[in-house]
Amino acid sequence: MKILPPTLRESKRYIAFSLSSEDEISRRDLVNELNFAGATLVGDVGSSEMGMRLLAFNERRGIVQCAANKVWETRGVMASLSSVKNVRVRMKILGISGTVRAATKNYLLIKDIKQVELEKKRTAELDKCEFFIANRAISGKVIRKENNEIDILPESPQYEEKLNNSGTRYFGMTVFDL
Repeated sequence: MKILPPTLRESKRYIAFSLSSEDEISRRDLVNELNFAGATLVGDVGSSEMGMRLLAFNERRGIVQCAANKVWETRGVMASLSSVKNVRVRMKILGISGTVRAATKNYLLIKDIKQVELEKKRTAELDKCEFFIANRAISGKVIRKENNEIDILPESPQYEEKLNNSGTRYFGMTVFDL
């Protein structure tokens, strides 16, 4: 069987993303979760029409390939991902490109090491936090801070018990809630 010429092939788009998670995520687990989320959200037929493939995944960044006319469905599938193997995750779309080279060059550039060290220093300064819910102070340790979002593990046993009963691990809020 002959290969189709480029003019008859379907156009592809490449979505660069960054992954925030509480623990390390393997490539295989991420692929399985993306396929499951695609089948759940748009069904088996829609998932096959999207042609979603994880091309590259290194540490916390990667590239997903999809059909050019199914970019928004693919973004929806990626946004619906909330956990992988019981580890909370968040996928942030860095950009969309027509070639792998452009996606890598424009969106997956590694930050300067000095910027990373400054971010770690600022995060270490936000180690303790106190906020009020229903006129009661809750203090705790900041687990994760990204942009305007903060996850806090409370020190108080009564709030830890409430969190355990609700099936969540942390209080999630934005900096505007503090």
